[in-house]
Amino acid sequence: MVAVSGFILLLFVANVRSRLYYHGPNYSFLFWLFLYALLTGIGVMRLKKWGVLLLFLPSIGMLIVLCVARVEERVTLGILSLNLAFVLLFAAVPAIMLRNWSELRW
Repeated sequence: MVAVSGFILLLFVANVRSRLYYHGPNYSFLFWLFLYALLTGIGVMRLKKWGVLLLFLPSIGMLIVLCVARVEERVTLGILSLNLAFVLLFAAVPAIMLRNWSELRW
């Protein structure tokens, strides 16, 4: 996660540069993604419980989007199952970390 945060920071800096020189699009959300990835990476490296809980946020967000899409857009079963597999893949890593919950600190 710390390496991912470094990559996202690089993308944010490149976006700021393109905005200054070429009046490019505003991708300021990259800063918030960088901050999330950095905090989560530090939390997981230091074996903190809040770091593991932060790892669940992307899968919870994708699950909410998936439920809204199923109700509003009438998504087919094939696409729904593919997206559900993607959500489960994102939730697998923090779920494996939950086995060691008692060893983690707040």
